Amino acid sequence: MNSFDLHIPTHIYFGKEKRESFLEHLEKFGKRVLIVTGGGSVKRLGYYDDLSQLLNSRGFVLTHFEGIEPNPHSRTINRAAELGSRKEVDFVLAFGGGSVMDASKAIAGLIHDEETDIWPFVLGEPRYKTMKGALPVATIPTTAATASEVTAHAVISNPDVKGKAPVSYPFMKPSASWLNPEFHTSLPLHTTRDGASDIISHVIENYLLGGNDSPLADRYSEAVMETVLTTLPMIEKNPEDEALRGRLLWASTMALNGMQVAGRKPAPFTLHNLEHSLSGYRPELAHGRGLATLYPAYLRWLLENDRVKDRIALMGRRLFNIESTDDYEASMGAITAFENWLRINGLFQSLSDVGIPADAFEEIANYAITTYGGGRELSAAGPLNKGQIIEIFQKTELQGKEAQTDASLPQI
Repeated sequence: MNSFDLHIPTHIYFGKEKRESFLEHLEKFGKRVLIVTGGGSVKRLGYYDDLSQLLNSRGFVLTHFEGIEPNPHSRTINRAAELGSRKEVDFVLAFGGGSVMDASKAIAGLIHDEETDIWPFVLGEPRYKTMKGALPVATIPTTAATASEVTAHAVISNPDVKGKAPVSYPFMKPSASWLNPEFHTSLPLHTTRDGASDIISHVIENYLLGGNDSPLADRYSEAVMETVLTTLPMIEKNPEDEALRGRLLWASTMALNGMQVAGRKPAPFTLHNLEHSLSGYRPELAHGRGLATLYPAYLRWLLENDRVKDRIALMGRRLFNIESTDDYEASMGAITAFENWLRINGLFQSLSDVGIPADAFEEIANYAITTYGGGRELSAAGPLNKGQIIEIFQKTELQGKEAQTDASLPQI
């Protein structure tokens, strides 16, 4: 095993029975709270009113910012931070999905540092890695996807430049997170599917590119992936089942808490870099949907270029019961089985199907290289240049044609 450094400071409260313990924890941060929400579902379903009444009964002074977009916009984050600063809030409480939690971390940083614009602090911009601190952040995730409830990362979009990039600091890790599966039982099917795709991405990235030095991390990652592969179809049949929702929610948290990479060699988040570039170009594209679109093309490209064949084969044998002892055959079996799972669960499509035209591929690849590759190239067990990125994007178009030829498959 390789050496590693792991710190998970977030106090996790899992289950609706932990509500009071979570609320007691919030009192450590102060009484003035900025509650950040998204497009309105938590209000429409009555969850926000219930929470605000509970907070009011404990003497909290509430300021509410509503309207964080999917792939949260820097301008919206700036407006929320201005409101929080004006109200002199003590901490930020995110009540929503990954975008709301990411935005809340950035908001907390801006308020703490008395700054007005988050974009100069993201990767590739002049003030990257210069933030000094953040207000305490607490989260109540309403989707199982990003694991933002335990991570230091916030991914920010800027439609003005068609860009999307992260800001990440240890001090942005949430201090407390309440994981209540009850809040997930009304999620739309497409959101649940996109979230499941995102969970898989958080372990498959390092599983493929992180080498063979940590067998325990392999088994850990396989357990997370298998949980998602088996649980999503059950949720589709029983969307209001809290136990199943809880299983997927915990898989989400476990997928990006640091354990999944412990002992492995450092590996880039190549798929994420490509997808962030896609949804930076088109902010309407859900992150998990973009990842699902890339999976088959990316895996086939890796195999065709003789990269990490042994790792793809291992995934095939462990997750999809591929019996072949030949690594190429086992890899092809893994890719085919994964593609079938994506089809069955409505996650198989091309980039043009999700609104990314072929004539934008070069622009998006350029952004990926500039922002995530230091202007040179990305890495995927070897160099990944602009032309190769475009090749991966082009491969997705075959997926769209395949999906359209089978009317029996789930339609997006």
